[in-house]
Amino acid sequence: MDRREFGRALMGGAAGAGVAGLAQPVQAQAEARDAAFRVLPDLPVRRNDGIHSGGDYHTVAGQSPTDRVSLDYFRRFNARYLTVMAHNTVRASDMPEFPHFGGFLNADGPWDGDQLKRVQDDCHNAGLVLEGVRMDSAYIIMKEGPLRDRYLDIIRGNIRKAGAAGATLVSYHWTMTPIRRNFTAPGRGGSTYVGFKLEPNYKDLGVTKAAGIVSSDEYWERIHYFLQGVLPVCREAKVKLACHPYDPGGQPLGYLGVDQWDAVDYATALKKYVSLIDDPYNCLCYDCGVAGESLPDPNSQLPLLRYLSERNRIAQVHFRNIRGHQHNFLEVFEDEGDVNMFNCLRVLRDTGWNGTLLPDHNPVNPDDPKKLEAYAFSYGYIEGLLKAAREEAIRVTRA
Repeated sequence: MDRREFGRALMGGAAGAGVAGLAQPVQAQAEARDAAFRVLPDLPVRRNDGIHSGGDYHTVAGQSPTDRVSLDYFRRFNARYLTVMAHNTVRASDMPEFPHFGGFLNADGPWDGDQLKRVQDDCHNAGLVLEGVRMDSAYIIMKEGPLRDRYLDIIRGNIRKAGAAGATLVSYHWTMTPIRRNFTAPGRGGSTYVGFKLEPNYKDLGVTKAAGIVSSDEYWERIHYFLQGVLPVCREAKVKLACHPYDPGGQPLGYLGVDQWDAVDYATALKKYVSLIDDPYNCLCYDCGVAGESLPDPNSQLPLLRYLSERNRIAQVHFRNIRGHQHNFLEVFEDEGDVNMFNCLRVLRDTGWNGTLLPDHNPVNPDDPKKLEAYAFSYGYIEGLLKAAREEAIRVTRA
């Protein structure tokens, strides 16, 4: 070997050694960069284009959720997946034996299946999708007996009609007492924020007329009987159940006479719900705001969110924020609350969850009585976070 060949060999070896020496630091830097974006230490960042935004009956800009004005409103903000309330084929006066307490406790009759199909057609014609149908909660205050079984028959028929219309979920809100709010506070731009603070004398508040006194064992019996009775139809119709927790959760047992199913230990209750009957159609409508207001630390919900998402037990997400914590909170705009909304989205992204984020419970102001401006802000906020989450995942996975 002459001197030139020896020099080339020597330089080549040195260069190779230099590259090998650099490989470990470069890899370590990439891993450190990846770890910096991980919302939970052992949850790697991943690409996920299956999360999108949607709208529901909270933002009816026109006369109905799927008339031209409303559909244009949803399209304007890319809220392409809708959840609606169905029309009944009978009036409440034709069902006097069933509960009618207003709000969520106003018993549905048989749904109009043809109307749901027309709603789906209206959505498709506008480039949208009818994803879900909201069910009332009257069943949960009904005691064991033939009337409850008759009502389950109505529910089973309604689930079949939702599936026939192409909807993939039925959402419902187990609440035996009204959604509880007991104070307001001024918000930005003349808005009013509503909130809840657990009353020091809560044991003296009495019992709600609709439910009476209900123990935890009785509440869970009703839930189990419901799931046992309707899940076979859900599998047949390919319609997921999406149970929304009581709002606010984490209440003391016996609050307003009821041991709410998500009382005291909110995270454990949600895990119990989805494991009560282990079925892919037994899912939740997860609410980031309710989780935040039901836990001592609003952001301690991230492991719970991961647990439910990894088990495919989230059918839909209400994406909203609160300021405060368990027993003392205000509902605020998404960007100013204590829940880190981007971290919630990261958990959903990195667990591979696919589904719809819906804004919910926005503040009101005198210039916006229907909250259409507030929800427009929410849609934009969600779309911005979705884009940021996608771009972040692309950067990390390409590194």
